[in-house]
Amino acid sequence: MSGRNRTIVAALLLLAILAVVVLVAFAGNSCPVETVLQPCPGATRNLVLGVGLAATAVGLLVTPFAFLGEVLARRRIVYRGAWNRATRRGVLAALIVAAFAGLRLGGALSVPVALFVLLLAGVLEWFFVRNDA
Repeated sequence: MSGRNRTIVAALLLLAILAVVVLVAFAGNSCPVETVLQPCPGATRNLVLGVGLAATAVGLLVTPFAFLGEVLARRRIVYRGAWNRATRRGVLAALIVAAFAGLRLGGALSVPVALFVLLLAGVLEWFFVRNDA
């Protein structure tokens, strides 16, 4: 593994930490829902931004660990496409978080639906892995 790969991993981890800090600061200072006692004209925008920040933070956090896992699984050799696979897994994790949040906000999240989303993501990753080989 080269110094360039180490720098990218460190940068992604720092970006993930920054995204989490921004998410916590945003969630602490914004109103999530509009109630009769506390009107909030931007509640929907705040929810969308919060879900987007959470999905971004998860995607940025999963990507370097997926890359490191790939490198360790391949005897510490970085093969061509390792970053592409790690990025794909990070995006998939971000989409799962966004789907869970959207289903939760819509009142449609249940255990069978959550398992279906996870199974769908697993099947999608399985198809990608089969096409990579």
